[in-house]
Amino acid sequence: MKIREINNINITIFGDSIPKGIVYLDDKIQIAENCTVNILESFYNIKINNKSAYGQTLIRIVERQEIEKYISSFNISNKNVVFMCVGGNDSDYNWKEVEKSPEQNHCSKTSISEFAETIEKTVLKLKNNNVEVFLCTLVPIDSNRYMENMISKIANPEKIMAFLNNDVTNISRHQELFNNEIIKCAIKHNCPLLDIRSKFLMKRDYLDYYCIDGVHPNLKGQKFLAEKIVEDIEKIDF
Repeated sequence: MKIREINNINITIFGDSIPKGIVYLDDKIQIAENCTVNILESFYNIKINNKSAYGQTLIRIVERQEIEKYISSFNISNKNVVFMCVGGNDSDYNWKEVEKSPEQNHCSKTSISEFAETIEKTVLKLKNNNVEVFLCTLVPIDSNRYMENMISKIANPEKIMAFLNNDVTNISRHQELFNNEIIKCAIKHNCPLLDIRSKFLMKRDYLDYYCIDGVHPNLKGQKFLAEKIVEDIEKIDF
């Protein structure tokens, strides 16, 4: 039974592979049929404009003027809501470049300062056009799985570990810095925050909800994510 219907609201998601529904099954990248967004669409009996993409970064969204295109096309007679679910790919590194010179201090695909500045500008642009903006925290990453099953397949793991100062958790801690900027932006600009990160971290067995890559929630994780988003949405007055 649905808790409530969400009527006369246009919901758009700007996100990466996680809201896209990407999972790893049998070592293959697939889009889960029963992914989080599809579950939410069924639960609320709505159609969500899911503009998420594999490898998506906030910088790429800005460079392609996706926000401007969205603003110029939405229906002003309805309430327009945007969920921003980005940052994970921004915090990632070009591991092949790191491999070439692990002794150097490489920048992630997006620097923290650029990410902080860009997400703030993006939120303000949307809010100035009467769009309600929801920010989503980053799904936590498991450094060990990511290193063992993904990075080590594209770059020399010894050189990557040298860059990481032989501490693989530098990967997850670097991602945490980007998550902090999302939270700070939500507080500063009074945006509803869907803290999906904490929901996973509170589970001692949260890795059971992850694919082998340590980045993407598996089918069980996609369902869990949908359930927790519903819990948060029900506390918010649209």
